[in-house]
Amino acid sequence: MNTKILIVDDEKDLRDVLKDRFEQEPFEVLVASDGSEAVEMVGKNRPSIIIMDVMMPVLNGIEAKRIIRKKGCNIPIIFMTIKPKDEIIDEMDENTFYMEKPINVKELRTIIIRQIASLPPN
Repeated sequence: MNTKILIVDDEKDLRDVLKDRFEQEPFEVLVASDGSEAVEMVGKNRPSIIIMDVMMPVLNGIEAKRIIRKKGCNIPIIFMTIKPKDEIIDEMDENTFYMEKPINVKELRTIIIRQIASLPPN
């Protein structure tokens, strides 16, 4: 199984750190700088999981998630944000997860591995 991770954040430094870290795993890593790019990449590249910031220009993570879900795509999305969880709780579903920034990369990796293990085979 070719596991693709889409990392979406307007902070280039964070995108680069996460990309470098997860390319050391058996993952193909894709990056986007805003929600609009993420929606486009989901349609073209069909990632296995999305790691997405909430507050971004152009299209924020919450709006991007809504569009992705409306298109029938129910892949796991991990929201990374400085917002408290109770501010985005209405956006959470069975395949949406919350991580507070600053990100603990080990914890993020654990969530990714657990979610990938639970995905149905291609």
